[in-house]
Amino acid sequence: MQESPDSGTTQPESGAGVPSTRRSPIDARGNERPVFLLDFPEDPELERMIAAFEAGNYAEVRRLSAGVIEGATDPDVRKAALELRRRIEPDPLSTYIVLISAALLLFLLVWAYAVQAKP
Repeated sequence: MQESPDSGTTQPESGAGVPSTRRSPIDARGNERPVFLLDFPEDPELERMIAAFEAGNYAEVRRLSAGVIEGATDPDVRKAALELRRRIEPDPLSTYIVLISAALLLFLLVWAYAVQAKP
């Protein structure tokens, strides 16, 4: 954190002693933005991704992310696009739990029919 000489407030640093510009914590519809979005760089394509993310249109985020990740010249924009993409991916633990639950259900169904078929 860097202390501002004229106001006495602190601002986050963004590298070479230049304070970063932060997004407004409130979006255009008056909703509070997720905190991780506040420090993302300004970029038109990234803005479209952020708008889709905030609207809950994750298919659009997934579609736009490939182009932004491939075509971004700024590494910070690429990192931000990767972060948005990572946040819409399912949690691996949840995926494993669902798969194990389905396998257990299948096993119990087969077992129940096998036990029922015996006299």
